[in-house]
This record gives sequence, structure tokens and C-alpha cells, in this order.
Amino acid sequence: MRPRPTTGKNSLMILNYLKRLVLFWALAQFALTPAWAGNEPTIQVDIAGLQDALLQNAKAALALPPGIVRNDRVEERWLERFAGKIPQLVAAALEPFGHYRSETQVVIDRSKEPSYRILVTVNAGPQTVVRSLTLSLSGAGRKEESLRSTVRAFPLKKGAPLNHQLYEQGKLALRLEANNLGYLENSFTSHTIRIDRDEDAADIELVLETGPQFYFGKTSFVDESDSYPLEFLQRFLTYEEGEVFSHKELHLSRLNFYAADRFDDVMMVPLMDEVVDQHVPVKVTLVPGKQRRLRPGIGYGTNTGARVSLSYRNLQSGENPHAHLIDLNLAEKTQYFETSYTIPQSGSVNNNLIGTFGLRQEDLDTYSTRMIYTEGEQTYGLAQGKVSSLFLRYLYEDSDVGNEGANIAKLLIPGVRYYQRSYDDPLNPKSGYQFRVELRGSFDMLLSDLTIGQAVTAGSFMVPLSRHLTLHSRVEAATTVKKDELSQVPPSMRFFVGGDNSVRGYAYKSRGPKDDSGDVVGGDSLLVGSIEVEYALNDQWGLALFYDAGSAFNASEKMDVIEGTGIGIRRYTQIGPIKFDLATRVNDSHPGVRIHFSVGFDI
Repeated sequence: MRPRPTTGKNSLMILNYLKRLVLFWALAQFALTPAWAGNEPTIQVDIAGLQDALLQNAKAALALPPGIVRNDRVEERWLERFAGKIPQLVAAALEPFGHYRSETQVVIDRSKEPSYRILVTVNAGPQTVVRSLTLSLSGAGRKEESLRSTVRAFPLKKGAPLNHQLYEQGKLALRLEANNLGYLENSFTSHTIRIDRDEDAADIELVLETGPQFYFGKTSFVDESDSYPLEFLQRFLTYEEGEVFSHKELHLSRLNFYAADRFDDVMMVPLMDEVVDQHVPVKVTLVPGKQRRLRPGIGYGTNTGARVSLSYRNLQSGENPHAHLIDLNLAEKTQYFETSYTIPQSGSVNNNLIGTFGLRQEDLDTYSTRMIYTEGEQTYGLAQGKVSSLFLRYLYEDSDVGNEGANIAKLLIPGVRYYQRSYDDPLNPKSGYQFRVELRGSFDMLLSDLTIGQAVTAGSFMVPLSRHLTLHSRVEAATTVKKDELSQVPPSMRFFVGGDNSVRGYAYKSRGPKDDSGDVVGGDSLLVGSIEVEYALNDQWGLALFYDAGSAFNASEKMDVIEGTGIGIRRYTQIGPIKFDLATRVNDSHPGVRIHFSVGFDI
């Protein structure tokens, strides 16, 4: 009998075998995956023997080169080559700090392959000391006192440890000061550091050649829409033709243009290719913004509660670039409407004639008031950041304070104001100060119900304590001379304490002298102070610790000082810092915790 064919049976057996093999392989892969998938090749570099800036610089220098881990495995040849270069890399990282004789040992730990650990042990060695320091000026600006002062303030001193970073900072400060004094072609004719490794000493020689002094030439304007007359645009310049050239003055002038809210873009370019007799022409290119703007807004502040606002700006152009502003603000505790008209005057950008009319209503726990006022003010720009003014204000105020009953006051108030401000950044400053003072009064024989005189002043300053730490301090003071009883003085001219920019931990204007019924009625004098330390975590967030103290009081009586302290969070934005504070009262029978929330930078 002829045998049956076995091809089909054999094929089936082969397929079953292959299925089992594939299944076994899959199960093996599944079982083995946790063992190696979580153990991918890594290289860890550990440095011993260094701290602080030395350690950070060494870590940066020992960043792993690309290609040392390839296709999920460590390239041994590249690893050995990298390890061999480590002593040289560490030495280069320590030299900027004056350590020229460092010793470095390198061990590669392969005990946990495929992961590796490189152990780097460093002896930084002695630090080089500045043995001699020769700093000098040459050229036309060699006798400039501010340059000589910058030389005296050079951050490296004889006998101090050598630090290349401080050396470069000192060089940069000299060049910047020379530039600000108009010496635009300054250069170092000698800038050497000679290292004596045997003595661990450095000899420094630095000579700044100032070159000739440059001056401002003619400033030309390119206005895309030809909207403004030349005389109006020149008001924004903080310099005049013929004055010493300064990049700082260009920057301040640019800020003036932007602060006017009339221009979307401002470019100020010194034309160095067109210099004649050391006079530098400047080209100003302006892109005007919208003439009319309507801006609605919503917000919340613990002083005023939730609020909605509407702002209208008509910034006219042409031969009469006047400005008409209208502001409407409706909040839980305060509501106001104000319109003003500004007529620019020749000279400084801060020379203006301003007319204002407003309505205001406040309904607080301590008082309620309704005001109608109108004011004329002539402002004068004295110098960069300094403004004075004369004003005449007429006030009609209908108020109710404590148990005093309704009171109507009509006052014609002449006065003077002075304001001074200097900050490194107008929105999120790190250093600087501001100060304002106002003297005002009325006379009952001149369209007024009262004879009264007041002085009100406030100021604040910021001092950077370190790269991330800033000290803030503010103070506000006021006093009143009056012929009539305090009960005749409207609440807008009395003084209270408490609130976001006063003593935190207390409600807005909630503390002051009381009447016989125990109601707060305010005082004729004020003294408030605050100190705050702010730590910037990064460019967007910061933390703060603060202490506030102050009193609203009558000059003839004893001050009753209240205190508040707490912590805060800062969010830095393009419209200024957003502040969220948690404050508690100090030495108060009802301490508690109060939230304070505000936006922007204020005194």
C-alpha cells in the first residue's frame, strides 16, 4: 500500500511549534522587561571637596558631553576620555575664583552597570591673593571725578582674594561710566593679570583710555502719521543739543514717550556714522497709537471691595495735542467719576495746565461722604523725576461721621505739591525711592466755611540687600492747624489708619480717635511706617515678611499706635506686582488674620 502524504500534518506541527516559541518569547519579554527597562544606562557625576560658587561652577563644567550615551549603552571610549579631561575642566572652573593649584582625583564606579558613577574629589588648593593693583585713567576724561570715584570703588582690592568675576564687573562699571559721561570710544590700553603660581599672588594692571568726549547733536523725528508738532515732541527729551552725550538720557527720554501713552513704539538711535565734531545726531522714530481708547475693567481690592471701571482717553494730535480723560469706578465701598483736561505747556514734558472735575462717594464703617470738586493745577517739571505744582481746588462735601450728624463743608483750597521719583524699573522696581509733599489750606473769609492748614507727606525707598533680597520701607505723616472744631472738618481732610497701604491687619480707614460714643471719627494728624523684606524666588514670584505700625491721632492727645505683621506672596506682572498678604494684629485684643490684596506699586 502506498503511504499517505504527511505534508499537511508536518506543517501543522511546525505551526504549533512556532506558536509556542512566539508565546514563550513574549512571556519572557514581559517577565524580563521590569528588570532592564527601569535600569537604562546612566552616568552620575559626584563632586566632593567643593562648596557654594566653586561647586556650582565645577558642576557646570562637568556637564556630560553629547554622544557619551548612545543606543541605550555607555560608550566606554568616550567615558574614559571624559574622565581623563575632568582634572583639566575642574582646574579651569576654579581659576576664575583664584584657585590655580587645584588637585583632582577621578574614580569610575562600574559596580552597578549599566549605570556608572564618576567620583570626583577636589582639593581646591590655596587661593591667589591680589599682590598689586594698578588702576589708572588716561585721555580727555582722566580728571572726571565720577570716573575717578568708579576707580576707587573697584570691587577688587590689594590683599583680597583674586576673583575674575569681580574683575570683569569692575571693568564693565568703568566702561559704562565712561559711556555715560560721553566718552564713547573708551578702551583698555592695558588689562593684564599676571599670576605668580609659586607665591599664589596676582599683579593686576588696568588702564582705561577715555578717548574724546561726545555731545548730543541735532535730534530729528520721524512720525509715521506726522501727527505732532516739533515743539511738542521736544518736550519728551531729557537732554538738549550740545549737552554731553549719555545713553542713560536716551533711555529716560524713551520712557517719557512711552509714559505719555500716545505711542505704540519708540526707537531712539544715535547716528554714529554722521558724527561731526564729536556731536552725535539722534533719530527718533515714533509709531503713534490710537487717539481714542475706551478701556473697561473689573477687579478687587480689600480697601474698596469688588469693582468695575471704565476709562476713556482722547489723546488729541495736530497743532493742539491736548488730552481729555474720563474715569468711572464703581466699587462696593467707593464710587467716583472724574474727568480732566490737560493742555501741554512749552519746556518740560511735565509742564501742563490741568483742569479737573469729579464726583466721589465713600460708604465706610467709620463714615459716609459725598463730594463734588473741581480743580485747576499748573505743573512744572524741575528735573528728571521731579515735579512741582500750584493748584486751586473747590470742594463741596456732605458727610456723616459717628454721632456728629450730617455736616456740609464748602472749601476753596489753594496749595502746592512736590513729587520726586527715581526707580530702576517703573513697574517692578528693585531699587530707588519716591517722595511727595502737599501743603494746602482754606480761609473762612474766602469762599470757605473753615480756616484750616495741612501738611501731608509720604515717601518710600527700596534697597537691594542681595541678588534676591530687597528691603522696602515707607512712611507717611500729616498734621493740621485749624481754628474750628474737628467735627467741622470733612472726613476727606481727616486722617485714619488701616488698610493695604497703611497698617495691614486692620480694615481700610477703620482706626483713629473716637468720640464719646466710641465711634471712630478720625484725627488731625497721622504717622504711619512700614518695613518689609521681599525675597524673589524667580522673575515671576516672590515672598515677603512685613511689619506695619501707625496712628491717626489729635495733636493735643496721646497717640494710640496700632501694629500689624504678616507674610505675603508677590506675583510680578507687566502691570506691576500683584500682592497677596496675610496680616495679623500685634498687641490687640482681637488679633485674627486679615487678607490684603492689591495690584501695582504704590507708596
